[in-house]
Amino acid sequence: MHEFSRTQNLLQHALKAANSKRILRLHLLIGPFCEEREESIRFYWKDLAKDSQAEGAELDFEHLPIEIKCLDCTGMVYLTEETSMCELCYGERSHLLSGEDVRLMSMELE
Repeated sequence: MHEFSRTQNLLQHALKAANSKRILRLHLLIGPFCEEREESIRFYWKDLAKDSQAEGAELDFEHLPIEIKCLDCTGMVYLTEETSMCELCYGERSHLLSGEDVRLMSMELE
């Protein structure tokens, strides 16, 4: 049910930003640790956007990298599949900064 409310929030935000214009495409960023899945967002979008300016809008997802703040050197780095620690000091203590959310980056309007 979390995906439903998140999709509903995305739709409300998009409709407000579109200012009554028809929405053709949304560009979304999604993190690897996001609880919502692309398939679920697409599924709920079809029903929620029905009879609105966003009906039929395409959803394009771009995957966010994982950004951390190192608790040893306070540097901010992006993790890759090859790295699991700070590339600056090789510290292993970190705080997750991004990678758990889905965000609306831009829209194409008619």
